[in-house]
Amino acid sequence: MRSVLIAAGGTGGHISPGVALAESLVSRKDSLGISNVFLHSLIRNKDNPDLKQAPCEVVWHNTPSLSGNFLLLPFRYVFQLIKSWIKFRQLGVDAVVGMGGYSSVPALLYAVIFGKKLYLCEQNCIPGKVNRIFFRFADKVAFSFPPKDTKVSCSWEILGNPLRSKTVPKLALKFSDKWDPKKKKQFNVLVMGGSQGARQINNMVVNLMKHEVIQERFRFRMLTGTALYDEVSKKTKDADLISYSDNMAEHYEWANMVIARSGSGVLSECAAYALPMILIPYPFAKDDHQTANAKYMEANGAAALLEQRDEDESKLFRILDQFAQSPELLNEMSIRSLECSHVEASPETVGFFFENTK
Repeated sequence: MRSVLIAAGGTGGHISPGVALAESLVSRKDSLGISNVFLHSLIRNKDNPDLKQAPCEVVWHNTPSLSGNFLLLPFRYVFQLIKSWIKFRQLGVDAVVGMGGYSSVPALLYAVIFGKKLYLCEQNCIPGKVNRIFFRFADKVAFSFPPKDTKVSCSWEILGNPLRSKTVPKLALKFSDKWDPKKKKQFNVLVMGGSQGARQINNMVVNLMKHEVIQERFRFRMLTGTALYDEVSKKTKDADLISYSDNMAEHYEWANMVIARSGSGVLSECAAYALPMILIPYPFAKDDHQTANAKYMEANGAAALLEQRDEDESKLFRILDQFAQSPELLNEMSIRSLECSHVEASPETVGFFFENTK
């Protein structure tokens, strides 16, 4: 096998695990008989920090989404498709790893049409549409969570979501290791809305901090999202506000618990750090996959699930108040969270795909 191409999608949820796999592949390519590793991503992601720090060459493309001007779309799509295929042939691509999303389609079609090895990574409990279509053509599939109502004819395993090396903790400290009731009166709460931020979560927490009892027992650090930072900073001075961070490890190490969306990347990283979670799924996610992810973590005792579309903070208040009254609940959730973690997902996925395939 000469060259492996990782189709690392159009959003952070596809890019980050793709870069994590590239790290593992590059570190083991000699033993696996691989000469080159490439990442394939949309040109709009050129400023993505993970891709800027990629361990291998990134092949950029400009495949249009399957929407917009329907008269021009077929011509634009076919042009970009052929352009990508010519590049793949020049690079001698022998195997494709798809991370999901519409932008992975050119690479997946290349593998199917030209008879190359095809491996798929599915991050969510409810597989995305593109992966569902290509499951039938795949040689192997790696799932981050147990898949829901999915039939896969090829070899597959549940291995967890690949984590970047800089995110993997050196030592995962459980809640009881980080919070001593004799020394600490406040709980550290990390608030995240995903790579783009979430206005709903930001506003819920801003409203929450207006309650005196919450301010007494909880300290908040909010990753607002770059586009929403100014908006949040005008509403509150009671939290540590950060627009974006490229070093999530330090925030996870600081936190005693997390309030977040339920994308697979966030769940995997929080579990690796044994963090209890309050999950507020994005209600408009395709196939409602975030709710399915959150329910999986809730069923395993690692998270409290809060399903709502408005910005009313009352339910969130009750959950936090319960935690403040019974910190042992957080310790139990922390243990369960760690049990859900797969910190070796990246090397194990590489091994599953490429060992014994020379």
